Amino acid sequence: MSTPLRFAHLYTDADGVTQFGQADLPLTPRVFAPPASPFSVSALEPAERCGFLHLPAGWVGERHPSPMRMWIFVLTGEMEFEAGDGEKHRIAPGSALLLEDTHGSGHLSRVLGNSPTTLAAVQLPEG
Repeated sequence: MSTPLRFAHLYTDADGVTQFGQADLPLTPRVFAPPASPFSVSALEPAERCGFLHLPAGWVGERHPSPMRMWIFVLTGEMEFEAGDGEKHRIAPGSALLLEDTHGSGHLSRVLGNSPTTLAAVQLPEG
């Protein structure tokens, strides 16, 4: 068993306050793309839709819950997310964030720096 992949996870606690936690994705060495050699692979989870988000430099969002359960993957630019409890996380190219705060206090988000940000979004099933 390989070391799990660790990503930031934004969720709503029992009191309705958005908080950051960790999403650990276990990896298992296996043959995934024969005849290539085995490498570490996570479980393949169901997804409903995917798309891209392009936010202009200087964009700042009002406090809001996530519109759906989703993974976002940063392709270009940098963003900051602030949970309802005040904790902040920056995400940069090559990073991902699991958004599951679909109710409660929601979060703030903003583009950092002088460049736009492009994200890939993957909608997850509810549950």
